[in-house]
Amino acid sequence: MNHAQSRPASFIPVKYRVPAPDPSRVSVATAGRSTLLGVPLPTFGREQTRVAAIRESRPTWPQPVATYHPPVHLNPPPVSTPGVRGKVRLVNGLAIAPSDAPPVVHRAVAAGNRLQKMPYKWGGGHAVLNDNGYDCSGTVSYVLREAGLMKGQMPSRGFFNYGESGEGEWITVWVRDGHVFMIIGGLRLDTGGSTTRTGPRWKTRSRSYKGLVPRHPRGL
Repeated sequence: MNHAQSRPASFIPVKYRVPAPDPSRVSVATAGRSTLLGVPLPTFGREQTRVAAIRESRPTWPQPVATYHPPVHLNPPPVSTPGVRGKVRLVNGLAIAPSDAPPVVHRAVAAGNRLQKMPYKWGGGHAVLNDNGYDCSGTVSYVLREAGLMKGQMPSRGFFNYGESGEGEWITVWVRDGHVFMIIGGLRLDTGGSTTRTGPRWKTRSRSYKGLVPRHPRGL
């Protein structure tokens, strides 16, 4: 039987064409070579080139570079400033001696720092050397004694004869009848010099020196 003769006269064979896959839509996961029963199937033309390009590809964007950030110290402790001769700094209420100051000056500054919260006490530092409060002469006596620059204690008038006459390079004691205070490296330690009498305190405000006589430890 001849089937060709049974077809309608209007029948025209249609050729179906399957579109080739878009290379831009092929994922890396599916671009590998296919296999049939464990045997790799050949790849041809553009697909073979694309597979090779994927296998040889490398990232081209800049790689991240680690940046070093130095540690930040909150509220760092005060540090002495080298080369600042004769200048004691006041930092957060406490005195700091410069690095080139003699050891005796460092001891005097440390002694003055220990008195900063002490109240004013009439006669304090005399009957009891390590007292719970100090007056003006008791304050100066305590600092000089702790620094190794005197023994015991003296009332204010006794400092008229202390050490040597004149201002010292590092330490000066200023005395008049009824009051005494000291300057250490340019910073004043005083229980007065203001409208109200205080305990021993480091003070930066100026005061009157009228009637005061300077004395200083020998060699300082």
